Amino acid sequence: MRMEARIAAVLLLFALPVLAQDPCPCPEPAPPPPPLWTGSLGFSYLATSGNSDSQTLGLTALLARQPTPWGLEISAAVNSAESEGEKTAERVLAGLRGKRAFGERWEAFGGLSWEQDEFAGFDSRTIVEAGGLFKAIVSERHLLAFDAGLTWTSEDPVIGATLDSFGAVAGLDWVWKLSKSATFRERLLGYPNFDESSDWRVRSETTLEAALASSWALRASYLFTRDNLPAPGFEKDDATTSVSLVWKR
Repeated sequence: MRMEARIAAVLLLFALPVLAQDPCPCPEPAPPPPPLWTGSLGFSYLATSGNSDSQTLGLTALLARQPTPWGLEISAAVNSAESEGEKTAERVLAGLRGKRAFGERWEAFGGLSWEQDEFAGFDSRTIVEAGGLFKAIVSERHLLAFDAGLTWTSEDPVIGATLDSFGAVAGLDWVWKLSKSATFRERLLGYPNFDESSDWRVRSETTLEAALASSWALRASYLFTRDNLPAPGFEKDDATTSVSLVWKR
């Protein structure tokens, strides 16, 4: 009996390290899928007084539904500036785009946008668009997508009659996840005009966003637009730099 007890003790001594290990070395669980609905609301404000009296206000809003397979994206932006009690800039933009996914990389879209910017030479600009999107790179850190389609544009300039034209849209969307809390994004759009080849437009928006808390982030953005054939008396290029506090859902 003593010999058997000794053998049992030795076996137990060798078995303890094995028993102490995780009985189920299972792989880490996969991250949860992205939420079906996402949204954000951004606000920026700058005021000076004393030697100069100026105010600048910016608001942005975005509501999006993931295409499963149908999706939706609603966006809006307002930028306004005053200097010495006189308005020096005002821009309003609203957009709606519906999506239909065909697998992981392909989507079809149709959209409608409206913009007003009297300081850029037009009282209103309405664009109807339809086309397709291809995601060239889909990874944890990078998303690179290209979209293209046809457009119909109706523009009411500050000077002159309403202009209607048939054209196209071609775009690039690059999202780079720099870290868990920082994201870089570049959205580039080009609008050729089939009725007047010299009347083309380019829009580029570059943003860098850093998370502050679970639902708050700080966003720095640079918006550049070029209208190659603006209304008489207006510049071709416009640029806006802003820093805003963003609430995200």
